[in-house]
Amino acid sequence: MDLGLTGRVAVVIGATQGMGRAIAIRLAAEGAHVVVCSRGREEGDEDYRYAPKAGLEAVADEARAAGAASATAFGADLTSAGQAEALVAAVEAEHGRLDVLVNTVGLCELGESALEPDDRWDRAYQSVLMTSVRACRAGIPLMLRSGGGAIVTTSAMSMRHFVPRIAHYSAQKAALAHFTKNLAREFGPQGIRANSVLPGMIVNEQIAEKRRLWMAETGGTEADYFADANSRWHQATWGTRLGVPDDVADAVAFLASERASYVNGVLLNVDGGSEYL
Repeated sequence: MDLGLTGRVAVVIGATQGMGRAIAIRLAAEGAHVVVCSRGREEGDEDYRYAPKAGLEAVADEARAAGAASATAFGADLTSAGQAEALVAAVEAEHGRLDVLVNTVGLCELGESALEPDDRWDRAYQSVLMTSVRACRAGIPLMLRSGGGAIVTTSAMSMRHFVPRIAHYSAQKAALAHFTKNLAREFGPQGIRANSVLPGMIVNEQIAEKRRLWMAETGGTEADYFADANSRWHQATWGTRLGVPDDVADAVAFLASERASYVNGVLLNVDGGSEYL
């Protein structure tokens, strides 16, 4: 199926790993101009949550190999004011338009209680919610000048299902979904659709490594790991496996495409099946 994304300009924020990387490659395979963006890692920053800046260029190379009309890497930290505007200015200077905006950023720190201290709540707020707010505030004017387009945000299944130790994260994901719904209502009449995907248990690079170590220590299989993880997540999914980034990328590509031109304001579960509508 032709998704009608050939030649469209797509920005993917949080593109160096996991779902963001898979989304960038998927849009590239549809022939889009792909701009990959990530905070990157500052010199001396050993925080495992952030990929090295060199990773952006590697993803851009992968996007070109996948068939992108073009692929550009842009380092920006959208938890800081002004960075989103710099990103959009660079996109306008290079392409003159913006058709698709995807934000996959969302730091998920494990806590112990819903009563975590302010700094943990603040980090979740800035990373999960405000990165999208800033990206949309900067990008929507260019999208309007381009004749419309599609925004896709990644919320999370945990906004609808209790998952222990991440109340600060899940609360921001719920706010992000509500923000996206508001965008759909406000800008739908002007030609910009806004939808959100709600991934379930997705195996990113960190979880893949945890699974490998768990299997080595226990002698269990991938199916055993899934059963254990699903139990710890209070039977979050009715599926038979953990999700992979490509599962989310396929959903995002559809929502960003012409094939979804009458889909606006949707919260789409990508969770293997659950009790939530």
